[in-house]
Amino acid sequence: MADISGRYLITFNGEIYNYAELRDELSAAGASFRTHSDTEVVLAAYARWDAAALHRFRGMFAFAIWDAAERTLFAARDLFGEKPLYYAALGDGGLVLASEVKALIASGVVSADLDLAGVDAYLAFGYVPPSMSIYRAVRPLPPGHWMRWQGGRLALQRYWTPRMETRPIGLDEAAETLRLLLHQAVTRQMVADVPLGAFLSGGLDSTSIVAMMSDVTTRPVRTFSVGFGTEINELPYARAVARRYGTEHHEIDLGAPPVGELLEELAHVYDEPFADSSGLPTYLISKFARQHVKVVLSGDGGDEMFGGYNWYPILALSEKVAGSRIAWILLRAVSRAVREQMQALHLRSVAVGLSARWPDMWLRAAMNQVYLSSARRAELWGSRGRPAFDVAGHDAAGPDVEGLNRAFYFDLTTYLPGDILVKVDRASMAHGLETRAPFLDRDLAEFALSLPARLKTDDTGRTKIVLRRACERDWPDEVRSRPKQGFGAPYRRWLQRNDVRALVGRVFRPDGPLRTLLPGLPASPAGVTYETWTLLTLGLWLERWPRTT
Repeated sequence: MADISGRYLITFNGEIYNYAELRDELSAAGASFRTHSDTEVVLAAYARWDAAALHRFRGMFAFAIWDAAERTLFAARDLFGEKPLYYAALGDGGLVLASEVKALIASGVVSADLDLAGVDAYLAFGYVPPSMSIYRAVRPLPPGHWMRWQGGRLALQRYWTPRMETRPIGLDEAAETLRLLLHQAVTRQMVADVPLGAFLSGGLDSTSIVAMMSDVTTRPVRTFSVGFGTEINELPYARAVARRYGTEHHEIDLGAPPVGELLEELAHVYDEPFADSSGLPTYLISKFARQHVKVVLSGDGGDEMFGGYNWYPILALSEKVAGSRIAWILLRAVSRAVREQMQALHLRSVAVGLSARWPDMWLRAAMNQVYLSSARRAELWGSRGRPAFDVAGHDAAGPDVEGLNRAFYFDLTTYLPGDILVKVDRASMAHGLETRAPFLDRDLAEFALSLPARLKTDDTGRTKIVLRRACERDWPDEVRSRPKQGFGAPYRRWLQRNDVRALVGRVFRPDGPLRTLLPGLPASPAGVTYETWTLLTLGLWLERWPRTT
């Protein structure tokens, strides 16, 4: 879209939820509009405020604006990386941008040389971190950044960063403010001129979103849930929420989906290696939901904002306890002997071990997410030698971020944009479904980041403390008392299916690209493990996409 003057031209992916208010402000300042779209508002905002316009936007976005008068390209990405943007700086000063890695490679002007450090990072985490790419020539514009290109020169600048500036506030006041901000975020994100619904897992986050949606609209909310028969089944919890709020509920029980066929599809959809097995059900529930709506709200971001993951209490305990490596070994030995009777001691021993081995909380959080150790990755690389990817030095928080906030920082800046948001964006957009995440609303997020860690989780095992106080009145009893269960998939069972075993045999073959890349690959996979799943998805990607090493 071009602006009225013809000077500015934009390509834009995303939504600006507060565009109506910005349009009124810009109109009062003299701007003219031909449409009622948020895209034209982005253009007018940039023309008036330049990069400062980014602080006025409440939404998810990736866009690029060409200034024909200055012959300058300006591009920007939202705070957390809900929408993707990749670029390649060419040797002649040129610049190529796209929403997908595959588009850059298809341009024919971007090298397909693998970034071996990016591969090693994938082997460590199961995804390529958001500051890296699987290709050497390709880079993502990081979340919360803008870039400007002019005359062959490229400059990047960070305009927003998660600030953990803890404010003095009590639980009741924090809960009341949180409730108001969540209601505001949901209200903003329900503005749409197309059918809208919600993903409903029956967990605390999605239940809170559906409750707020039901309060905003007089029509039944359309909700969508997925289950896997008896192995992983959240459908009863979702049904309880649907009954309470009278939603127009739709559910799909995947049972035994065609996993082998779907894994090959996902190698195309996730155009970088991606091992999160929940990408498969996300892909299928997105396809299912798109038959009914074009936009869904999700609970993504709630765990990272409010301390919802099971590992947070252990990390909190690791901050509290003190001990040496000897104490850790002794506690571990005692724990193993009486594990069933002394689970609390076991958790304490784990916490002591984490504290003793990795004194820095950020590194403790990072190593908690490493699936294949440095030593194991070195074995896989074999004679090639392991590339120089260092988990310890990867995008660490600065010294101003302290304590448990360093763990939150890792998940907000690495796990959330590298895994969770990639999973949802690629899976949903493959079916033309737009997903929105109210927990990532800027006003709500900045408030959440300012809260003391003790209002989110503690060393007694409590999680989402302030969210529970704010929203538990909205939850059915079944949801309020259910244990934490992430949105996962039965990948161990899937690895035993004949169609998946055939894929494993194919990618592990002696003359295959996976073995060429990783000469230390074992002759046969290491059983029904996450390592096998990770190597399988990498092998399928290598077969699907062009690459040189």
